Amino acid sequence: MKAQAEAATGRRVLVAYATKYGSTAKVAETVAEELRAVGCDAEARSVVDAASTAGFDAVVVGGPMILGWHKEAVKYVKARRDVLAAVPVAYFITAAALTDDGTDAVDGVPVVQDSWLAKEPARPEKLSYRQRYALPSHYLGDVLKATAPVRPRQAAFFAGALDLTKMNLFEKLFVMLVIGATPGDGRHWDAVRDWARGLPAVLFEGAERPDA
Repeated sequence: MKAQAEAATGRRVLVAYATKYGSTAKVAETVAEELRAVGCDAEARSVVDAASTAGFDAVVVGGPMILGWHKEAVKYVKARRDVLAAVPVAYFITAAALTDDGTDAVDGVPVVQDSWLAKEPARPEKLSYRQRYALPSHYLGDVLKATAPVRPRQAAFFAGALDLTKMNLFEKLFVMLVIGATPGDGRHWDAVRDWARGLPAVLFEGAERPDA
């Protein structure tokens, strides 16, 4: 905890999030709360309201997987590529399913997985289509390509909340037939908090504090 506090002191962090039904907003707010608890000046803002990154020492961008990372999260990063490529950045992704194939990085970006979300396949040598689709390399690989040249220092996967009553027919069919997800609130708050508390050390490793 001391290392986190030392890395966090005096740092301003923007937690910009995209959300469709509101559940990812709560994840972003929890990340900001934990960052403040370890000494950061952190704000959670919707990507719609987070027009400027001016004055922030780091940016965390989060969003759900809905036929790919939420289009507003991708759009937000792409529109600020030059700025975000020059400051420490982290991503978080909420998902309904994740296949644990033992990977700890995708294209050189370290990955953190919510143990409640990530499931080890019974037959790693013969993954089903659903399992291949839910691989970290598939999810994050596509995100990294879409948002290059921004390179997050870390990316985290968390379970999200799945409410079929809020989805259109196509979305329902996709998550049930392609993803094979189970409806309900799978958010694991301890995993979110643990990751957030460790973020300052990841984002600001080796950097001097603003007041140094």
